[in-house]
Amino acid sequence: MRRGIRRVGRRWSAAILVVIMVTMAMLTTAGPAAADKRVALVIGNSIHERAPLLDEPAADARLVADRLAQLGFALSGGAAQIDLDKKGFDRALAEFKGRIADADLALIYYAGYGLNLNGTNYLVPVDAAPTKAADLDTELRDLSGILSELNGSARRQNVVILDAFRSNPFAPRGIAGLAAGLVPVGVPARTVMSFAAQTGTVGQRGGDGHGAFAAALAESLQQPGRRLIEIFNQTNAAVERTTNGAQQPLVMFTLVDGGAPLTPAAPKPAQAGGPVVSQSAPPPASPVASSAAQDARTPGLAVLYDEDPSDPQGRRYSGSVTWRTETIKSPQSGRPMPVIRAEIDIPDRKLKVSLQLRRNDDPALPASHVAELTFRPAADFVGGGISNVPGILMKTEEKARGTPIAGLAVKITEGSFLVGFSNVEADRTRNQQLLASREWFDIPVVYASQRRGILAIGKGPSGDRVFTDVLAAWEKS
Repeated sequence: MRRGIRRVGRRWSAAILVVIMVTMAMLTTAGPAAADKRVALVIGNSIHERAPLLDEPAADARLVADRLAQLGFALSGGAAQIDLDKKGFDRALAEFKGRIADADLALIYYAGYGLNLNGTNYLVPVDAAPTKAADLDTELRDLSGILSELNGSARRQNVVILDAFRSNPFAPRGIAGLAAGLVPVGVPARTVMSFAAQTGTVGQRGGDGHGAFAAALAESLQQPGRRLIEIFNQTNAAVERTTNGAQQPLVMFTLVDGGAPLTPAAPKPAQAGGPVVSQSAPPPASPVASSAAQDARTPGLAVLYDEDPSDPQGRRYSGSVTWRTETIKSPQSGRPMPVIRAEIDIPDRKLKVSLQLRRNDDPALPASHVAELTFRPAADFVGGGISNVPGILMKTEEKARGTPIAGLAVKITEGSFLVGFSNVEADRTRNQQLLASREWFDIPVVYASQRRGILAIGKGPSGDRVFTDVLAAWEKS
């Protein structure tokens, strides 16, 4: 993580931590109140359009989301929400608000940039580019507005976890008073709010590509029989220990059920007389094990949006995409190399498309990777054929705005196009992060009739596995 922000005095930090830990110990005596319905909104913003990229937030969000799902949380949006722009941020919060109306436990986890100005805290969407103080309220997300969404239930317990202590990405813009990190604020009723670090300090990098705080939190969430307050107690102590005191998390709270169990108790050992037989229904099979084979066979979603003069929204045609890993011989060296292949079918438009993505090992071609697109329209295809593919974009969800892959697209033959990814170091890093973290491809097309369309391709579970495996193989080679 980026450093360079002043740290507050160690003596003051240590005193605050002692007070917090003592208070937590007192709270753990409260009576248990097990949550029946648990909902979590998990956000990780790593790839910013107008700010330095961050390595950990997306990975941290996925790690925390996985742990919460194992603890029975329903994930708002279905998964960790990665690289949200302002509209995506607002949409995710609106969905979350609707889902927690009857929840017993509502949790928000955010990893990314956090800023403060004159006592107001802001979380930073990936498309933010403020040039003056007045832009903050329109381009960033005011934390107080997020917290206000948690009001309204006298029985719901709320948890807000903010891993937002990084350098100020907009410091060169000279916005007076804008500082990195968050400052303590009022906490809604029945709410625990955890800061990954204290004001004026920067979060530290942990192991395995995660931040120190997220790694410690994920470990605490795996411990059996942990109560709500114990989770943060253990997390904070682990962060202070692993960073040698450089990072000290902060916890604030109003009335809470400190004894509420957040993690399941450890299973009881079998008795010597033989296995214990439960009279209840058998537990379901592990979702990871039972779904892995099915995910590998299940096609993902592909959508074609066509320009339509009679409808400003255009027309939407649903289809499917099948992802797989292939091994081919390198056109340059002849050695075997792994590639990603997608077969797309849009039946209602009588259009099939093949996409092959591979690393480039041809020194004569100034590209890090090459995407080959082959369009196979039916003879009576309404557009008359594909005349141009301007490039490739990546996005977080089907209806989100895409971020362009840095590169150049050229037409090879009729219906065949090649997109070479930029080999400039900064572009290469950004492109690889987009490929790894974004769930959807956007491929704009121009038909022979000069009308335009956009082919949106979702990875889905099978695509995620393919990209994880092949990107790891490319990294090793």
